Amino acid sequence: MVTLRQLRTLAEHSDVYRDSQRIAIIDMGSNSWRLIVAEYVPHLSFKVVDEVRESVRISEGMAELNVMRPAAMDRAARVAQIYAAFCEAVGIENVVAVGTSAIRDARNQKRFLERIQRESGIEVRVLSGEEEAYYGYLAAVNSTTFDSGFVVDLGGGSLQICRVEDRKLVRAISFPLGAVRVTEGFLHSDPATAKELQNLSSHLREQFEALDWFRQEPGMMMVGEGGTLRQIARLQQKRADYPLDILHGYVMSYSHVSTIRDELAELTVGGRKKIVGMKTDRADISLGGAAVVYEVMRASGFEEMVICGQGLREGLFYERFLATNGDSAQAGDPPVFDHVRRASVLNLCHLYRFQEKHAEHIVRLTLSMFDQIPANRHLCGADEREILWAASMLHDIGVSVDYHDHHKHGSYLVLNAGLPGYTHREIALIALLVRYHRKGKPTTDELDELLEDRDDKRLVQMCALLRLAEQLDRSRDGVVHDVRLAVNGNHARMELLVTGDEQVPLWAVEHHREIFEQAFGFELEVVPVPEGE
Repeated sequence: MVTLRQLRTLAEHSDVYRDSQRIAIIDMGSNSWRLIVAEYVPHLSFKVVDEVRESVRISEGMAELNVMRPAAMDRAARVAQIYAAFCEAVGIENVVAVGTSAIRDARNQKRFLERIQRESGIEVRVLSGEEEAYYGYLAAVNSTTFDSGFVVDLGGGSLQICRVEDRKLVRAISFPLGAVRVTEGFLHSDPATAKELQNLSSHLREQFEALDWFRQEPGMMMVGEGGTLRQIARLQQKRADYPLDILHGYVMSYSHVSTIRDELAELTVGGRKKIVGMKTDRADISLGGAAVVYEVMRASGFEEMVICGQGLREGLFYERFLATNGDSAQAGDPPVFDHVRRASVLNLCHLYRFQEKHAEHIVRLTLSMFDQIPANRHLCGADEREILWAASMLHDIGVSVDYHDHHKHGSYLVLNAGLPGYTHREIALIALLVRYHRKGKPTTDELDELLEDRDDKRLVQMCALLRLAEQLDRSRDGVVHDVRLAVNGNHARMELLVTGDEQVPLWAVEHHREIFEQAFGFELEVVPVPEGE
């Protein structure tokens, strides 16, 4: 595993940012082909800087003979040429291309790969079902708080199911049950007939119920990956007018999948294309995909599935990004972050070149105050403490856009980065804390639907601590190196442990005393105490 210490050590040297590298990863899926470009500094930070998607449908017509059709191969060859030209045009030499289910199963695979190599120069590595499952597992375990349970990856040609225990892959299986395959194999009418749907359901149940290890157990969660599965989640978000435009981390219920499956079954392909949120090139396979997801959840007994916005491509990237030449990882350990949430925050910090010493000082001051507030005055607990840590680290990242309104810029960056590993509620709270860390009355605004009961009051309490900490280090010189808080009834005495001239922090905090007093019901007295007293 890559430790936080490794990340921090690298971050201390500003020249590491000049060592950024780029890699292109091409996923030649059964339905769509995707190319992502990732820019990264090894062990430090990474981001996707470009993405290209084409609906190739290489598996079209393969259901009976497992032979790729000439028209499908022509489409694929043309897209491969475009992807190769793209990589050359933007100067990317490190290109990783993989083929999955359709190419893996095709009897004319060899001839196809030779054509792709000849016409585009791209060398394709064909993944086994187990390898495809493994990379899906890497994506899930490195972007969620997933510890034990199942990763379900639904592609166009295949379905991968992984069992994970203590963040390690222990079982994996691949079925030829992708959205394109089940559609071509079972759903021939438009709209599909009740008999066709019943035959598909019976086939799926026969496959899944034979897996005696594929059952929900206490403490387990289910993570879902794949374009068709994300499409189903997107439909549900649009139906519910969901306030956050992020799929990663979205919790989709079994009942929602059931409703969407039934509604899709009533429509023709043309009718499905008109549904808000439907990608037109997925409309014809959306019903088959929904049927697979429904039966997966039914067989395993899960009432909820957490959507993962990452997948095979990101898994391939993590394998390279987290590779180590040192002794920090034991032989045989998978390339995974030791703490996904912290790695996610640090990644965002480094992407926007945060002021590391200032941010870490704000963390110390904020959490020191948090820990000294009497428990009976808190609405917050351990979960909120971690949220406050993240917001303290990220509070100034908006400066990378512009100092003016940097609190607003930072809030936008947090919401749109997604912060893998955090729930949507937690992301909303972190973004709101960043938004109000400087000024203004904290309000949940349009994100209220994502929050829990009394989160509005928790927001004010956390914001009061973060704002005071920010003011105590207003001059960025660390004059206030810690605080001591003593509470007597409704009076709070805050002693500032100072190592220099305290004029600036005293002046700055005076303007924000009120938010602290309102949040906790104290009358606040602020007193500087020179070091050693």
